[in-house]
Amino acid sequence: MDAPHDMQNGAKFKTKKHGYVTVIEYYNTHTVIVAFENTGSIRAISAAKLRSGQLADRSVPPESIMVGEKVESVKHGLLTIVQVESENIVLLTDEKGEEVRMLLPAVQKMKLKAGEGEIQKEEPKMPMSLSALTKRNKKTKDVNNLLKKMLTDYGK
Repeated sequence: MDAPHDMQNGAKFKTKKHGYVTVIEYYNTHTVIVAFENTGSIRAISAAKLRSGQLADRSVPPESIMVGEKVESVKHGLLTIVQVESENIVLLTDEKGEEVRMLLPAVQKMKLKAGEGEIQKEEPKMPMSLSALTKRNKKTKDVNNLLKKMLTDYGK
């Protein structure tokens, strides 16, 4: 069965909160694969919900989670998220109290850059081999010896 004229591959639909989506594949009225233009995430949805714009991008955090977060901008300095508006526009305030509006993907990119720095600083050096683990303490060595004995004796 062919797809309806409005559900052809490449057709664009506007959502209520997450910008535009593009139809990637139409299987039937219950399964339409779409890609969000802002984030690039892919999702399956029904044709009726797609036509009405009632689909959400699950890769975008809810508005209540983002409000109050601080992000670092090269141009504006430290910004605080005040509100996430429709059409993926985020309202931020700088340290002086001036309002700055940015697109949601740009704010997410700034959050990722800030998050990467923290992850690298907090990541401890983990042992990479069994011998490195056994050098840590006697209890770990005993457990590993017991486990090795159980595995070699299994089936005898």
